[in-house]
Amino acid sequence: MPGGKVCVYTGILPVTRDESGLAVVMGHEIAHAVANHSSERMSHQLLVQMGGAALSTAMAQSPQQTQNLFLDIFGLGSQVGLLLPYSRVQESEADRLGLIFMAMAGYDPRVALGFWQRMAASQQGQAPSEFLSTHPSDVTRINNLKVYIPEALKYYLKR
Repeated sequence: MPGGKVCVYTGILPVTRDESGLAVVMGHEIAHAVANHSSERMSHQLLVQMGGAALSTAMAQSPQQTQNLFLDIFGLGSQVGLLLPYSRVQESEADRLGLIFMAMAGYDPRVALGFWQRMAASQQGQAPSEFLSTHPSDVTRINNLKVYIPEALKYYLKR
C-alpha cells in the first residue's frame, strides 16, 4: 500500500489457519515493500506508455487501421513480453525474501509449503495460465519454495 504499509484482508485467514501461516503472508507482503516492487512496476508502466507514445507518433502518417493494429500488437507484446513476466519475477522474489523474513522473526519457513498448497486448493483450478498471469503458477511457486527453503532455514536455525 502507499507509504510502504502492509495489510492483509481477513478473507485469507482461513487459508493461513494459524500464526505461522499468517507469517508466510506477512513475510511475502513485507518483501514486496522492502524490494520496492510498486515503484518498479510504475517505472515499467511508464516505459511502456512512452514506447506506445513514440510508436503512435512514428505512425502518425499511417492509415488509422494500421496505427490501431500496430498499437494493439505493441500493447499485447508489452503486457505478455515485459510486464507479466517481470511481475512473476517480483512475486518469486517476494516469496524468497518472505521466507527469510519469517525465519528471522522465528517462524519455520517450511510451513510455507502447506500454506501455498492450501492457497492452490482454495482456488479450485480457477487460476489463469501462468503465461497470462502476474503470479507464478501454483506448481511453479511450490517448486520454487522447495529451492528457497534451505536458504531461509539458515536464518531460522541461527535463532
